Amino acid sequence: MVVIDIDNEDSFQHLLAKYGPLPDTVEQHTGRGRQLFFRYPEHKEIHNKTELDGALGIDVRGKRGYVVVPPSKHLTGKCYTWKISGDPTDGAQLAELPPAWLTLLTRSANPHSPMQDQGETCVFREGRRNDGLFRRASSMRAKGLSSGAIEAALLEENRNRCNPPLSECEVHSIAQSVGRYPQGEGDAAPMSGAWPDPPDTRVYHGLAGQVVNAIEPHTESDPVALLVQFLVAFGNIIGRGPHFVVEAATHYTNPFTILVGRTSKGRKGTAWGHIHNLFRGLDSKWAENRVLSGLSSGEGLIWQVRDPITKQQPVFKGRGKSRRIAEYEDVMDDSGEHDKRCLIIEAEFASPLKVMGREGNTLSPLIRQAWDTGTLRTLTKNSPARATGTHISIIGHVTCDELRRRIAKTELCNGFANRFLWLCVRRSKCLPEGSELLALDVLQRRMDESVIFAKNTRRMERDPYSKALWAEVYPRLSEGKPGLLGAATSRAEAITLRLSCLYALLDHSAIARAEHLQAALALWTYAEHSARYIFGSALGDPVADEILAALKAQTNVMTRTELREHFARHKKSNDIGRALCVLAEDGRVRMVEEESGGRPIERWFTLHQ
Repeated sequence: MVVIDIDNEDSFQHLLAKYGPLPDTVEQHTGRGRQLFFRYPEHKEIHNKTELDGALGIDVRGKRGYVVVPPSKHLTGKCYTWKISGDPTDGAQLAELPPAWLTLLTRSANPHSPMQDQGETCVFREGRRNDGLFRRASSMRAKGLSSGAIEAALLEENRNRCNPPLSECEVHSIAQSVGRYPQGEGDAAPMSGAWPDPPDTRVYHGLAGQVVNAIEPHTESDPVALLVQFLVAFGNIIGRGPHFVVEAATHYTNPFTILVGRTSKGRKGTAWGHIHNLFRGLDSKWAENRVLSGLSSGEGLIWQVRDPITKQQPVFKGRGKSRRIAEYEDVMDDSGEHDKRCLIIEAEFASPLKVMGREGNTLSPLIRQAWDTGTLRTLTKNSPARATGTHISIIGHVTCDELRRRIAKTELCNGFANRFLWLCVRRSKCLPEGSELLALDVLQRRMDESVIFAKNTRRMERDPYSKALWAEVYPRLSEGKPGLLGAATSRAEAITLRLSCLYALLDHSAIARAEHLQAALALWTYAEHSARYIFGSALGDPVADEILAALKAQTNVMTRTELREHFARHKKSNDIGRALCVLAEDGRVRMVEEESGGRPIERWFTLHQ
């Protein structure tokens, strides 16, 4: 059968006006729209297509495609339901495609043009332009084209296919981003297990980049480690003032980051020494009293930023036997912590991860509260301390092996991991004699000016160019990813927003401009590629991950019987079937049935990722 997937009725009506009406046929309601089922034509091929004839929200599923059908439930919570003509799996009759539509759907690709998409002259409209050109660029890079050739092709594609076209600056950014990856790789993002390439140079925008450039020659630390620790420290020292408001959420300048090295020799910690010395000259009390370490419990975290604590004390009246409690009054038991700023440096982040694995430990939920609202409290009876208006930032250092060993699946999936910026860092050079860092008085004066400006800033906004760029990248940022990688990167848009705020404040601007957002996007892209290296392509489902590994070990194909035998028949058939469905829905595997004279044989194949 052939299925036309309709998620945009306006686009569909435009196609009907152009190619004529479609006959009544089997139809189903989906979570976001509807789908029409037609008989597959004889002696012709119809392939899967997106944005049919440039129509946004109109897709086609044909050869090697699949759709979800009733009684499945969509991610929106709605159930798939048949509308007319019954269930095609029960023999309901499918209408045939009219000639004009058949011509449209069978239009073949031009084998000589890498810019054709299964025969369609695609038009990338707003919301799809950036992603569409990025995919084009990835395809060309996979064919071995250079960055210059890709940019030239994208400029032409932008003029002819994007409505309205992107700026030449944005096209250049896409070409440069894809050009960082090896030619002929076939995917712009590094494969799982590949150490990420250095980030786009836009991450070193403004004062942050100047600080990194001044320090980098004199340290073995990774420039990324210098950069992100500078940003986090700056965001903490300025306090809970500057913020973005997005719907009901308020985002302050307190990002969390984990620097991940292959080994303990990654020089993750040496970068902080240089950054700490710079900020000590700006605010010695903050550097000495509000930069802490030793995350061990949620109660301990609250205590460092606690509100004043009062307790009730009885007031007695009378004397001797007539002495009695007349009333109670509140008295100050602890004055609390006036400075709500707190930058936590954990040189061995494996220790807090180990603590969080203990039953009843409250550290993980309180770290999430610190990122979200800054209001910390527990329901523990014997822990009266609470904290409001806190401004907590975290910098952690850990090796890949320690992280993978310590971080539990629950911490990845409960929202703890996705509040962190995960960054791969390693030793940048070897300096056996060390190197003397000269005075940075000029940079410190500029930092001081930026801190003063930021402390006097409150609500931040975007300029029109930044708003337009945000509209372009938001769909890609907010799109979920499968498995553990998705669990660790699902707050991409919120983290990028906070980073753009920091870049703007360092430029003495309460308006986040396009260059600030581009710098933040470049840093997030590196973080996403780092997370891909750290967490790999695992789905987080032990049975599904084991099946995928078994398939790859057996030349990428196994029968259902062989899969059961792989588990020594210790896994129930339903568990294996569920795991196969998970893999199929994620596009990792496909199944082909073979006639055997009895029950068909299921052969399961892995698909290229």
